[in-house]
Amino acid sequence: MKVILIKDFNKHKANEIIEVADGYAKNYLIKNGIAQPINKQTMENLNRIKQNIADDLEQQIYQATLLKQEIEKLLLTFELKSNGNVVHGSITNTAIIKELHKHDIKVPKYGLKDESYNTFGIHEVKIELHPKVIANLKIKIIEVK
Repeated sequence: MKVILIKDFNKHKANEIIEVADGYAKNYLIKNGIAQPINKQTMENLNRIKQNIADDLEQQIYQATLLKQEIEKLLLTFELKSNGNVVHGSITNTAIIKELHKHDIKVPKYGLKDESYNTFGIHEVKIELHPKVIANLKIKIIEVK
């Protein structure tokens, strides 16, 4: 019997069609609300759900692309103290995120790839806004004595 999974089950994902034994489908999967039997109405529901998921994904990618364009226009400047050749401190992800908040740009902390920057000059910071959209933010670290 073919069924549509409502929830993730074993190695299968929700909204996936699987084939199992009739008794297992009726007495366990359907009875416990894990799956639905395949018929015209459930297939229509499945197609509608898949279309909604695709539309949501498309919208997320579009929003991430707009944010990427905003981020790539910026050049953030940070100051670090130094004593000759020795740099004191570093610029962390938290500092970069706080500076982006000042420009009304909100990015997830887990999106920044590198942990910290402690050399002078211009650096490119990769920010993952979506698995398919990665922005390159430029930061400039200048020396303060």
